[in-house]
Formats: sequence, C-alpha cells, structure tokens
Amino acid sequence: MTTTEPSMPIIDREQLIQRMMGSAEMAKRMLSRFVETSRNECDLIESTVRMGDKSSLASLAHRHKGTAQTMASARVAQVAAALETRAHCDETSELLAMVDELRSLHGEVRNFLHDEFSESVPAVRGEQK
Repeated sequence: MTTTEPSMPIIDREQLIQRMMGSAEMAKRMLSRFVETSRNECDLIESTVRMGDKSSLASLAHRHKGTAQTMASARVAQVAAALETRAHCDETSELLAMVDELRSLHGEVRNFLHDEFSESVPAVRGEQK
C-alpha cells in the first residue's frame, strides 16, 4: 500500500530552510531531531494500532503530521494524515501497513539528512548502517 507520490522529494530543502528563518544550520538541527525521534514515534504509533486505541492513534498521527509538515516532508505528512483519517475505520492490518510505510519514509528522511546536510547521522537503535 502506497499512500504517497514517490516522485515527490522526501524533504523540500528550500521550504525547510525557509521555515527555519533562512538558517540551514537550524534546519539541519531540527531535521536531525526529527530523525532521532522518528523510531520511537513509529513504535508508539504501532503499539497504539495494536492496542486498538483508535482515538489515541488519530491524535498521535495528527501530531506526527504537523511535525512532518513543519519539516517540509509532504510524503511523511500524507501517510500520517491517512493514519489520522483512517484510524477509526480501517482494519489493523491496513493501519500497520501504513506504519511500515511511515518507517520506510523516515529512512528516506535519514538518508536525505546525511546526503543534503553532510550530517553524520547516528545509527538508529536496531538498524544497521
């Protein structure tokens, strides 16, 4: 299941820097923080799906959507928006597929950070470089 347009960039670099008051350094720091917290966020979203707590899932997905929009990641925001919208009506397996897509997109964000900002990105716990 793909809920995003793969031809869209994972991050709109110019828009991100603009949102960070024109500071590439601030954009790098904020995007790095987004990458650092993404695994825990996805884990929390996944556990909420598995528990069947649809209201909390919608709330977490909404928060994640807003953060992704701030980070100029329309593709991550789209998946989070789909999770938010579909939290109350989709089957658990479909919601978990969206969580997997979210994790994959966060991997792309991590690669973007490394490539575009020459950032030495620390390995995410449980992930090989």
